[in-house]
Amino acid sequence: MQLSKFRGGVTRTTGTPGRFAGLRRLLWAQSLSQGGFVVLNLAMPLLAATSLHATPFQVSLVAASQTVAFLLIGLPVGVWVDRMRKRPIMIVADLARAVALGAVPVLWALDALTVAHLCAVAFVIGVATVFFDVADQSYLPHLVGSEGLVTANARLVVVDQTAAVAGPGIAGLIVQAVTAPAAVLVSAVAYVGSALCVARIKDPHPEPVDRTPRDRLGRSILQGIRYLWGHPVLRWLLACSTTMTFFWSMGYGMLLVLLAQDLGVPAVTLGLLFTAGGVGGLCATAVVRRVVDRLGDGRAVVLSVTLAAPCTLLAGFAGSGARLAFVVCAQFAFAAGLVVYNVAQVSYRQRTVPTNLLGRVNATVRFFAWGARPLGVVLGGVLAEFYGTRSAVWAGAAGTALASLWLLCTPLRGMRVLAQPSSESSVTKEAL
Repeated sequence: MQLSKFRGGVTRTTGTPGRFAGLRRLLWAQSLSQGGFVVLNLAMPLLAATSLHATPFQVSLVAASQTVAFLLIGLPVGVWVDRMRKRPIMIVADLARAVALGAVPVLWALDALTVAHLCAVAFVIGVATVFFDVADQSYLPHLVGSEGLVTANARLVVVDQTAAVAGPGIAGLIVQAVTAPAAVLVSAVAYVGSALCVARIKDPHPEPVDRTPRDRLGRSILQGIRYLWGHPVLRWLLACSTTMTFFWSMGYGMLLVLLAQDLGVPAVTLGLLFTAGGVGGLCATAVVRRVVDRLGDGRAVVLSVTLAAPCTLLAGFAGSGARLAFVVCAQFAFAAGLVVYNVAQVSYRQRTVPTNLLGRVNATVRFFAWGARPLGVVLGGVLAEFYGTRSAVWAGAAGTALASLWLLCTPLRGMRVLAQPSSESSVTKEAL
């Protein structure tokens, strides 16, 4: 594998293996981390729904526990990450996730595992994930330089989507063969491997740490929020991302319950169905760089959401036999569009936000966009209890389809290239 020319760090170019060793190891870490995450996404709800015979609402609580940390600590984590080196944070977060997951098979072997235990483990994983994700996104610009961000993010998305292709199928096979707790243990081992890969990154240009006098925590948090809210592009991207995440989580969580409990789809088949999203995303990674270059990041963002989000409505038609194909089509199309959207908008954010604010801005985005997940999942569980799981799936899909209105009804609709305020703009000055 040869990487294109990057500024800074070990990825500065020529094809010599040592030059891009840092990014290569980060890619391996992401492969293991995302593989563990994808397996976990299927194994934990299945463990609750099938082995512990949880109700749809209880299943939604397990899923919500994994992401509620973004609401509880997402904003202060951004401040802390800006004040510390990112790589050690990622290592500790990976190890914390592994230890928490290791408790699940132990409790299962002792016949003591309950839904409450799963919620507690999911919460610890969520806290560690907040730290890892914010540090990861803030570390990448230092590793590859601003010119290499689109290419590096595209390669990271290849890793994510490869995990999304293999993960559900592997998880389904493990659950079918040796029970869901064993699948959870596989995720724990993957997180340990990820920590080892991050630990082996050798950067000849150590990342800088902010040595300026530190503001109070509350003031530092507000700086990130003010920058994001005052930015003429990022605020609309955040609104779109938050809306999509909220409604997609509502529908996706209950789609799993609909298939596993209502339709009686076997675990292996479930895993194969949910690989469709990974396949769609992986196909998109092959063309995402060319799409963004040809259309411009502005048009790429708008078109990807406008065309892909309505495809989630197909999941509402899911049924036995051939009607399972609706799930495949919905997953494939939405994931493909999401890859283009994420590569374009994340690269833009990393490129345009001042380095000393990047951790806080990334954390604020995660706070709203990922913090919407537990709210959406729980609301989906409530709707399923009162109106049935299929109604919850329909509601989530309809809301996801409408997320594009944030882009179509704002100035972003006419932008070929997303506007980039200068570092001396009023946006930066007002934030600071």
